[in-house]
Amino acid sequence: MKPIRSTVGLALLLALGACGSYSLYYRDGAEVSRAKADELACETAAYKQAPVRIERDYDYGDVIALPPVCNAAGACRPGGYRRLPPRVYTYDANEGLRATVERQCMADRGYERVSLPVCSEQVAAQVTPAITRVLPTRTSGTCVIRRGGDQYQIVQTAAR
Repeated sequence: MKPIRSTVGLALLLALGACGSYSLYYRDGAEVSRAKADELACETAAYKQAPVRIERDYDYGDVIALPPVCNAAGACRPGGYRRLPPRVYTYDANEGLRATVERQCMADRGYERVSLPVCSEQVAAQVTPAITRVLPTRTSGTCVIRRGGDQYQIVQTAAR
């Protein structure tokens, strides 16, 4: 039952974390459509330079000590050991390299990866709904309101 609880806990943590910030490539004054096109071009270049490379690895299973075996007189002997079943898993060995290549490509174009806080409900209620077309200059009061899909509205509030 522990794996299920761990999975549920991880999903809950990710869901809560997703509410607090929004990550994107940012360059003050850049058009959002240009930033998305640059990101796609850099992602494509990263896949060419570091293609998917699926590797297989093995977990041969842990060894567990079994409880001692005792007779009616109270004499005990070691219970022995049991090995858990092995597990085969796969992963993309180039995933980290690909992310680095993409980040460097975007940096070469003047962008940096930033994480903007999600605006509070009070701020969201006070602004006129819109979709950001040009990335404004960031300040300490910059926050984001998600507007569905990959669209968002970046808002400048009073410094926090």
